[in-house]
Amino acid sequence: MKHEIITLADVKIIGMHKEIAFCKGQEECPKFWSEYVERIVKPVFMEHKTPDAFQQAAIDNGVGEFGLCTCDIPNHNCMTCAETNFGACSSKTFTYVIGGVYKGGCVSEGMKLFPIRSGKWLKVHFEGGMKAFQQQLQKFYKEWLPQHPEFHCPNNAMTMEWYNGADIDSPNYQCGVMMPLE
Repeated sequence: MKHEIITLADVKIIGMHKEIAFCKGQEECPKFWSEYVERIVKPVFMEHKTPDAFQQAAIDNGVGEFGLCTCDIPNHNCMTCAETNFGACSSKTFTYVIGGVYKGGCVSEGMKLFPIRSGKWLKVHFEGGMKAFQQQLQKFYKEWLPQHPEFHCPNNAMTMEWYNGADIDSPNYQCGVMMPLE
């Protein structure tokens, strides 16, 4: 998998958020993205309606560029936690965020700020566009990451999915996963 090391400093993500049970993640996260499309993309970009405050905040901050996975379990490793809880189909929940980099201004009702760990991050590029995303994500966690012990996610750190482009049906659509490094 193509990858690079990037640096993030003092970044906050603004976004829509939803509590999702680990056992429902593969179903509920895509449904949440459909809610995002219905609430922001469709009315503003397809129907050309004037954005309300929520939609304007989403547009101004690039909401939709990232998908964050985080939870409130103290002193744990999100990478291990996700693998354990998804694998066991746990009813424990995580917070899924559809977000963008906060540039300042109003934090509309229904949105929240999430501070991102400053430092070095591993950014992995997936191939095959959105149709291959879930398969590539599982391959990253189960095959690629164990073969690269030099990359270790610290405790109490969230991971992020990243998305770039408009045509999610294109095999050339750019997406992947990012994780902070110790």
